[in-house]
Amino acid sequence: MIRIRNTVIALVLCLAIALGIVVAFAYSKEGEEDVKTYTNYSVDYADTATTATNTEGVTIDLSERIEFNTIVLHEDGDNVTNFEFFYRDENGDMIFFYRQDFIGEYRYCSFPSITTDRIEIKILDSRKAWEIGDVEIFNMGATYRDDFRVTAYAVCKTICTEGSIDARHFRPITNVNLISSIYFTAEGEIYFYDEEINGKMMDGQEIFENALKNVRSVIQPGTDIVVTLLGQDRNGSGLSTPYIHDTAFDANRAQFVENAVEFCNKYELDGLSFDYEYPQDQEGWANMFLTCKELKEALPGKTMSVAIGPWDMRIFNIFDHSYLQYVDFVENMNYDLFDEYGYHGTFAFSAYREFAAYEFANDAFDNDPYMYTDKAQLNLGLPFYSRPVNKAGYWGDYKQYAEELGKYGNIITNEYKEGDTYYDTHYNGYQMIYDKTVYAIDSGIGGVMVWHYACDVNSDSELSLWGAIEDAINSRK
Repeated sequence: MIRIRNTVIALVLCLAIALGIVVAFAYSKEGEEDVKTYTNYSVDYADTATTATNTEGVTIDLSERIEFNTIVLHEDGDNVTNFEFFYRDENGDMIFFYRQDFIGEYRYCSFPSITTDRIEIKILDSRKAWEIGDVEIFNMGATYRDDFRVTAYAVCKTICTEGSIDARHFRPITNVNLISSIYFTAEGEIYFYDEEINGKMMDGQEIFENALKNVRSVIQPGTDIVVTLLGQDRNGSGLSTPYIHDTAFDANRAQFVENAVEFCNKYELDGLSFDYEYPQDQEGWANMFLTCKELKEALPGKTMSVAIGPWDMRIFNIFDHSYLQYVDFVENMNYDLFDEYGYHGTFAFSAYREFAAYEFANDAFDNDPYMYTDKAQLNLGLPFYSRPVNKAGYWGDYKQYAEELGKYGNIITNEYKEGDTYYDTHYNGYQMIYDKTVYAIDSGIGGVMVWHYACDVNSDSELSLWGAIEDAINSRK
């Protein structure tokens, strides 16, 4: 039943975002450990610093030489498009150590520890006059938790051939989600999808089994392998995705659960997952999660997860957050979210703002089970691909432009052409992936999720995004 309160919640959240309310993660809730007890958020070295602003940026003179590894910036507005950090060494020289693109309402910047008594923030480019509202400086400690998850979505056809997988990439990965070869019908039957690989048609079951074999040959001990079952028309039925899902999850649920359990057990998988992004009503969501509940009960000891767009979880009069009790965790798709300038996957817009919204709802409505979202159950989605600023249906692979982006870049100029016009594209480069991973660890988010495995460069490159995740994790151990 749709509760009237949900509509009120949606209005309050919209108002909060419109007013620019900043939601802090480090606060206590009854029965929950305060984030500050296992991080160093409580010591902000900027509190005792002297700050001076000029036309080039901000200079921060600390009260003494201190060690730190995180700077948080808050911008009044959304104008900065390129900034750098420098520190003063013992010889008095200013040394570069960090660069990124946008700041916005909240920008979490992390790096290997630095000791200094002066920091300079250089604003290299901005859309118009900029103003830094606040700066925070932290020396975060060992915030890593052993249950922190790193999920790699792996498209079966991209990893089914010899040499298509890199063992070193899998060092930080705790969960592998195989996708795009296994589908189900409205009647609840499961089938494999044949595809063209290197110019030849390949049997779908062979694609899947080769991909599974390749993954099992390289994963770390304890890594879970799950499969996403997709309800899309790949067998020529002509049926829509909503109809396939809603029918399999409702009228034919018993048959679907039986077939899914048989499939999971046959291949000795560690669990199953769904990627149904657009249920059209509350009943659609309910049917999916009740299917998850029955699968969990029929597969004891195995995991059940779902990929959900944060745009869906914010529709409070349709999405009932109490459904989340039926899954182990949620792959939160924090990408393809465009800011007002067309950039996707920016830190403030696709990471901070999304999780701040959950925190605000939890606090404002006193952990109402119909509204509560435990961020430890969520994985922060990380894109290893680009989108153009005109939001066209183009997805570029990071590995094609890694060298041009370098360690600190996120934007490729004129990558995408539509008609006679070229458009810039936005990636998440090495530093952005590092920052988002550290942010997830420090903030108590359950993990990170990557779409998708095969977009990265080789593991021996210092620009590897899997390497960035591993480096970020090691920095918090």
